[in-house]
Amino acid sequence: MARGAKEAARKARTEVYRQHVLEAAERVLAEHGFEATKVQQIAEAAGVSMGTIYSVFPGKQELYDAILGEHGERILALVREVHGRGAPPLETLDALISLYIDYFVAHPDFLRLHLRSGASWALGPSTESTSRLEHWQEVHGLQAEIFRRGVESGAFVQEDPDYLAKLFSVMDQVLLADWAARGMREERDALVARFRAQARRSFAAA
Repeated sequence: MARGAKEAARKARTEVYRQHVLEAAERVLAEHGFEATKVQQIAEAAGVSMGTIYSVFPGKQELYDAILGEHGERILALVREVHGRGAPPLETLDALISLYIDYFVAHPDFLRLHLRSGASWALGPSTESTSRLEHWQEVHGLQAEIFRRGVESGAFVQEDPDYLAKLFSVMDQVLLADWAARGMREERDALVARFRAQARRSFAAA
């Protein structure tokens, strides 16, 4: 096998291990929280050796940051797509609500992990991770732009768009935290309807 082909195969194998370990780590961290989780537990859940994990990730913090970073990138890409449609503000807000609910319903372990961190979705991550902070800042900026357009057009209440964007994030976090606390039994459509109704009461102009 040529040297380039061997290197490509090695990288592909490493990526497979990386994703497998991340999936296992997400499940374990969601169940036990960051502080209580041991790397050994993640290795056992993934069915790999400690050496395999440390060959891909230097430690637990890097694993944790990678999980949050990958989900952050995916969410940001989805928010960019919704924002880029250029639909009317209220319609865009409805699409954003569906996006967030769909994503967290599809990734319940990530939701539990995120809620366990205690981070405020309105104020952003308290972290040394530059990429995570940048993800939050751009998502928040896109939300604020939606509210800015809505305020200017008269669709939304007259209020600081940045404040409205933060309030929207708080509503999202509280709704999903309540859903998680009650066993995640409520169906997706009911969550979307509840969020949209609350958003209209809070943001739509009379």
